[in-house]
Amino acid sequence: MALTAVAGCAQPVGNAAGDATLPIAALSSQGQCGTLNRPAVRWIAHSGEWRDLYARANSQWMDSPPPPVVDFPRAGVLLIAMGQRSTAGYGLALADDVAAVRDGILTVRVDWREPPPGRRQAQVMTSPCLLATVPAADFTRIQVVDREGQVRLEGER
Repeated sequence: MALTAVAGCAQPVGNAAGDATLPIAALSSQGQCGTLNRPAVRWIAHSGEWRDLYARANSQWMDSPPPPVVDFPRAGVLLIAMGQRSTAGYGLALADDVAAVRDGILTVRVDWREPPPGRRQAQVMTSPCLLATVPAADFTRIQVVDREGQVRLEGER
């Protein structure tokens, strides 16, 4: 599993209306996320919740490394899960190194990879997910969009 360092000094850039551009960094992007079998977007704001989610996402590995350190409460972790899929070829990655907050909605752009229609794929159960860190900001909803701007997931903080 690939891990990246989290910049603790990153600050949101925004205006008085609460709109902001926030740095976002991937902590993990995997094709098998343990027991995370349903599509979901979720904000994790506490270390205990983070440890539990990380263990759940890595439950298929015998010797999972400890969760990356996150500077709670200055930042949080965003879980984006595609849910269970019956073939190979699905995956998630960040499309940008920033997320946007506008009108109380955190919007994150992702590469939402799906196998091409009609193409043969290995018949194997997958459960792709992406874990990313984002500075804490003032938002109440979360929206995940693909590169074409199609809303793929929505959730509440």
